[in-house]
Amino acid sequence: MSGAAGDFDSVTAADPRSAPQQLADIAERRWDLHGVIAANPQAYPELRAWMAQVNPVMAQLSHESSPEAPPPYSAQAPYAALSPYATQPYTAQPPYSAAASVGAPIRPPRRGIKYWIGGCGCLAVVTVVALLAVVGGIGAATSSSDRTTPTTPIPHDQGVAQDQKVAAYMATFETERAKYHELLAELDGNPVAPLVTQQDFMDRVEREAAVENISEITARSVAERAREFRQELEDAVTAAESRRGNSSGTLTEKLVDQAGNGFIDIRWDAATECDDEEPGSTAACVVRGKPLLIHMQAESEATSDWERKMVVAHELAHIFQHADARRFEDGKGDADRMIEKGLFQGSEEKMADCYALTYYDEHTLSQANVTLGYGYVCNASERQAIREWAASINAPMPG
Repeated sequence: MSGAAGDFDSVTAADPRSAPQQLADIAERRWDLHGVIAANPQAYPELRAWMAQVNPVMAQLSHESSPEAPPPYSAQAPYAALSPYATQPYTAQPPYSAAASVGAPIRPPRRGIKYWIGGCGCLAVVTVVALLAVVGGIGAATSSSDRTTPTTPIPHDQGVAQDQKVAAYMATFETERAKYHELLAELDGNPVAPLVTQQDFMDRVEREAAVENISEITARSVAERAREFRQELEDAVTAAESRRGNSSGTLTEKLVDQAGNGFIDIRWDAATECDDEEPGSTAACVVRGKPLLIHMQAESEATSDWERKMVVAHELAHIFQHADARRFEDGKGDADRMIEKGLFQGSEEKMADCYALTYYDEHTLSQANVTLGYGYVCNASERQAIREWAASINAPMPG
């Protein structure tokens, strides 16, 4: 993500969900972000043209730009898996589409010309000459040097109507925001909450709504997005409530429901949904774009409850790894950092095995003629690291 975490203008300039008028407002005061704004799909042609006109750097970039260049904003870095046995990378949800582009470009600000004069030699002379010519023309057309070009005032009724619209949008935003935060209570302490709530996106909307003298376009945008996030969270809560009854009556569904309080789903279709190097060799997986769904082999295909429990715990560990990473802006969670330090032989799959071994206090991945996992039994210090990690993300772990 472009810009420092605390630079709200940088985040907004790069976010494809930002309202066009927001981009125009930022372009007016932040010339250093013109390149980021120009690459944002919400930047309308007139805004790009204005930036190229007033900013010499942008004029040069416009000649060098390529249609294949990627936008500066990217979704959170995917969680990389090493094997089809368990999981594929998690992909963030598609960004919210803001309202249609503004029909007219912003008017180049007066202080923009001042910045140009202060920062560029010969161009400043040309600008000053042009301005003097315009001022001279106006002076010749008027009889008094005190006379200035009048501005057209906004009709009182129009201004009042616009203020009323802004007030209505902000009232909607506050209502939706309050409902959203009420729903958050349903996930208090839930280890998969970061994957369900989209709270980082909602936090961004709340920061946009807190801007003084908010425009009608931005007010409408924050109201619509707040409604969308509330609706999605409400749907997730409703779906979770319906899952908590263990409708299949199976051990695997019971374990999954308990771990996520219904917010994790399970299906017994690993044979078709998981990539097998050898048919039937994959007991379960979590696939790309669905970090809250475990695909399991049919319950009858497992040889014992021990196998069922160990496989479920392994897959739950992957979901918790995803949720952990979702907490951080760079998409790298505490689990990733442990793996980078060399714990679990640098493998998220072996970390998932260690979670299962630690949860059930097991010291082997084999029973009878069945061997699970990736062949590494973690040591005491790694098990302690698993316990501390689980506690930090509210993941279930027996004392």
